Amino acid sequence: MSVIDDDVLKVHNTDVMLYESHLEGHKGKLFARTVNDKVLTDDDVCVSAKERGGYTGSLDDLKEHVTIFLREMAHLLRDGYGVNIGGILEARLNVGGWFAGEFAPADKDLNKVTVRVMTLPGARRLCEGVHVVNKGMAPVQSYITDIIDAETGLVNEVLSKDGIFTLNGNRIKIAGEDSRAGVFFILPGTPDQEIGVTAKLAVNEPSKLVGKAPELSPDKDWYVEVRTYFSGNSAKPLKELRTIRSKFTVRQA
Repeated sequence: MSVIDDDVLKVHNTDVMLYESHLEGHKGKLFARTVNDKVLTDDDVCVSAKERGGYTGSLDDLKEHVTIFLREMAHLLRDGYGVNIGGILEARLNVGGWFAGEFAPADKDLNKVTVRVMTLPGARRLCEGVHVVNKGMAPVQSYITDIIDAETGLVNEVLSKDGIFTLNGNRIKIAGEDSRAGVFFILPGTPDQEIGVTAKLAVNEPSKLVGKAPELSPDKDWYVEVRTYFSGNSAKPLKELRTIRSKFTVRQA
């Protein structure tokens, strides 16, 4: 069943702001990010359904039903089923690597299990009627755009254990003798759990860092965080440590 109907497909304005690219071969070009780039939780969506979407039942009941649905979806995924999510996305398990023989057991390192998400026709229809409104250049600031895993080539998804990563952004160069400065992976909690990159960075530039990934707890969503005194001008470091956290999370393969 697809949830994409005529009401969903009404013309919709989406505001974006422009940023300057620092990627090799594309330096100086402008790319867009949506103004509303926060990643919403299932609770956020439930609140929106209650306040905007016309849901008239109990908000607590809605949250409970969504949780039951998501837990059951996770259970079925682990059974090997693909799940069609509203005609927009399809999720399923993927077993990678090669097997030694017909009945050879799976090797947890060679035959890694991942979740693959594919877009369905509903996702393409979802883009119909979206009117992009360019709000101009974003204020100059420090930000992280993406992290690329060298082993898999995946962006903002997987971080291979002991693998090499490339972190792109703006004003992310690690500067300052303070031991608190560096690249860290943050697992939100009470308190937050953090693991720092201990190996020396191979590249430490204002728009790119290249380093060796630390060992992280698997099946957890980690934010990337840069802490630095870099101001944009190496001759004038910041007086206070600046913290820059990614909008996305990654998992260790």
